[in-house]
Amino acid sequence: MNFSSLLKRSALAAVLLAIAALPMSSGVKREVRSVWMATVWALDWPSSTSSTTAQKNEMVKYLDVLQKNNFNAVYFQVRTMSDAFYKSSYEPWSSYLTGTRGKDPGWDPLAFVVEECHKRGMECHAWVNPYRFSTGSNWSTAQDQALKSAGMLLAYTKSDGKTTTILNPGLESVRKRIVDVCKEIISNYDVDGLVFDDYFYPEGIPVTSSAGDYDLWQESGASMTFGDWRRNNVNQMVADVYKMVQQQKPYVRFGISPAGAACTSAAVAAKHGIDRCPVASDWQYDGIFSDPVAWLEAGTIDYISPQLYWKTNHKTNPFGPMTKWWSYVAKHFGRHHYASHSISFLNSSNTTSDWEEIGKQVQFSRDYTENEAPGAVFYSAAYVTGKKQSGFGEWLQVNKFQNKALTPAIDWKKSDLEKVQVSALSKRATVLSWAGVDNVRYSVYAVPESVNVETLDSSIPAEYLLGVSYKTTYTMPDDKKSGYNYAVCVLDRYGNEYEPVYYGQSGVESIGENSGLTADYADGELRLSAGVDEVFVYNEAGALVANSRNCNRLALSVQAGMYIVRMIGNGGVSTEKIIVK
Repeated sequence: MNFSSLLKRSALAAVLLAIAALPMSSGVKREVRSVWMATVWALDWPSSTSSTTAQKNEMVKYLDVLQKNNFNAVYFQVRTMSDAFYKSSYEPWSSYLTGTRGKDPGWDPLAFVVEECHKRGMECHAWVNPYRFSTGSNWSTAQDQALKSAGMLLAYTKSDGKTTTILNPGLESVRKRIVDVCKEIISNYDVDGLVFDDYFYPEGIPVTSSAGDYDLWQESGASMTFGDWRRNNVNQMVADVYKMVQQQKPYVRFGISPAGAACTSAAVAAKHGIDRCPVASDWQYDGIFSDPVAWLEAGTIDYISPQLYWKTNHKTNPFGPMTKWWSYVAKHFGRHHYASHSISFLNSSNTTSDWEEIGKQVQFSRDYTENEAPGAVFYSAAYVTGKKQSGFGEWLQVNKFQNKALTPAIDWKKSDLEKVQVSALSKRATVLSWAGVDNVRYSVYAVPESVNVETLDSSIPAEYLLGVSYKTTYTMPDDKKSGYNYAVCVLDRYGNEYEPVYYGQSGVESIGENSGLTADYADGELRLSAGVDEVFVYNEAGALVANSRNCNRLALSVQAGMYIVRMIGNGGVSTEKIIVK
């Protein structure tokens, strides 16, 4: 073998070795993985109306399974029929909690679910049905009577004699009521999102003078067609809610989950300046007077989660082309698309091939996303967590959700934060702790010591993500207690992730006795926590290089290297190691 060939082979070997030394290809880092937790008719929860303990235990079991299977959000239904699963000044307590509408259950389910979701690093989106009042029951609480007396209801009786009653979308008082209800939720609870489902006008409601809202349309001046007027009523309500959210908590994600088929008419598509959906048939535009593309075009929602409740091989509504079209539309208008999947067929058919069908759907949404913001929201929770069938959630974790994932960032909104990092990152046994900033979350990583962290960019691969914390602590799992470099990033409420801080490689490391005092080094300055009476700084040789009393900041002009910081206060002593670069 000549020298040239040997050199080429040696160079190739070096390249291959370098590639082998790089971290493995990462999984999906940004993706919504959620379930619809249906409470109407107690479809998913609660199974019992007589025991608070049983209700809480059932919810905890749900959330434990979802966390284990690497889900990162829950869409919890808090308003089913103008009622409440939370303490409301507008709505009566839901009958699905106690069996009696208006009866106080003695606890606050939404507060509980938010807290339990956040304990597990999962988002909680409050699922609200904006208009539905009744599907037959004659509610009679004081709040219900007030709605009736104010003339705020619109009823439609079908040919089978069944009556659906909704809040009348044509009334300004109804729009205000819905805004007030949603404002109460996001103001009083630390929810991450607010989401509406697909119930707007009752399906089949007439467009003739026999309609209950015909006179109201006439009184409006009838400058629009009856259908356009109804769609505009819905659009105005959506816009009003979105405006309120931006004023109150703009980081709360506002989304809607409409029927899956939309904009199949060339005329409707042209109105919005987009390509029409090439498959399916849009019934909602003139059936329930829902125009989802209008909300995207107006920028009055953050995400759309269309109910794509068809299999990939469906003859007229195949999942693949539909999720591709929705991804295109969401990208066109600068918003996100998270597909909703129906898995209720698993109730009677629960085989690996059925699970693989859902896996194909998840992959289609990943492949077709145009803004790196895929999502899968499963209807409903009982089919994922084992209540109505078993095995599917675990299959998802093994085959599709192998790693944890962060939800996509709402990057079209400006965060108040600039470049921000955690400080005083320390480790005691299996618990990481740090000093943070207000109203953020944190992403926590464990990178194997075999990986040179300096080869990683500021976005650490998904395979190293341990989870998300809403607090300034994180307890590591048993299999990650040693052999790893640990990193923590600020993750703001919009989903933006900031530069990581590695424990033991930069900043501060707790190495001995600890009385809760902490130190943080940055930009030539040592910053001390409250309660430090005296601080001593030693170099690696043990020589004292700085000492101060009763201060919370100490200028430290030293060479690069490792230093020991010993703090006295709070009736004890804390010792930490800092790395100066």
